[in-house]
Amino acid sequence: MTSRQLPLKSLLVAVLLACAPSAMAQDVTTQQQTVSPNLAATKFIAGLFWSTTSGLHRRCAATIVANNVLLTSATCALDKYPNVAHGPGQWVIVATGDSRFSQKLTPQVQSMTVKSVDIDQCANLATITLTTPLTLGESIKPILMSNAQVPLTAMLNTYNTSNPYGSPFLALTQGNQQQCETIRPQYSQDKLICTQPVQGQFITSDYLGGDPIIGFSVQGNTPVAVLVGITGQFYSTLVNAQNGGINDPAAYRYSALVGSRIAQIASIAGVEAVTLTSSNPLG
Repeated sequence: MTSRQLPLKSLLVAVLLACAPSAMAQDVTTQQQTVSPNLAATKFIAGLFWSTTSGLHRRCAATIVANNVLLTSATCALDKYPNVAHGPGQWVIVATGDSRFSQKLTPQVQSMTVKSVDIDQCANLATITLTTPLTLGESIKPILMSNAQVPLTAMLNTYNTSNPYGSPFLALTQGNQQQCETIRPQYSQDKLICTQPVQGQFITSDYLGGDPIIGFSVQGNTPVAVLVGITGQFYSTLVNAQNGGINDPAAYRYSALVGSRIAQIASIAGVEAVTLTSSNPLG
């Protein structure tokens, strides 16, 4: 797996830069607390860790879409920063338990070796393939990906796994298309979704993205949660925010849509796309 050369002292806060390599920042450490019950109960969210001789260092969330394939943001899966920060190592997945949300784990924690990572920088999406498939069951279940159109009125939510100890379930609202195009031209052609800032947004602690964006497909009277996208880059017009000097609570976010890439993901997983997909409209 390769990655582009990236600056180490700037945050991932870009202005009018399409398909640009992502900058890096220091990991955010959190005091040991109890993981939110809502987050702990999820069965399709794993942790992406950089494994070294000193332990496992958490990078981001990774969403399980098949027993051998997970999705995260491209910025999460670039290996330049963890190599510099933690030393030589390799990507691994921790799929169950509260430990998947911990910042650092001992080498003895059970993990799954990553076989390969396919990175799409323009879409800010990374497809992770495991060496050995996960054993699916009551504690590990993949989520279906939606290939339905995402209307402006669709109910969307995400988990903020960079702070798993409070109320990580966040409601998202799509931004005005004209405003979104002004901030990042042609974002829709890159198959990205633009969302407005959320209450309490703090981009310097959630600059990497990688969390699942959940929608609800209409199946009779029962809404079913489906994967719509993966959280991605913040775009700010504040110069100091671009350099990581300040937080911009008004920054819009541009995240990867998974619907247009389901065929490619299914090919990597070695299965028919229909087995990973929900085509029902989003409510």
